[in-house]
Amino acid sequence: MSGGLIALTGGIYLYVGLEQYYKFNNLPMLYTYIGYAFANVGLYMMASR
Repeated sequence: MSGGLIALTGGIYLYVGLEQYYKFNNLPMLYTYIGYAFANVGLYMMASR
């Protein structure tokens, strides 16, 4: 997987998490998607070597 695609996926996860919080006031799903976005940072670092 390319680094750019991983970064895009992480951005989408971040957007979905923020949308869940601001639109539906769903804090657990915000934490879930923030965790997914953070996990993509590690994947990006591994793919960019």
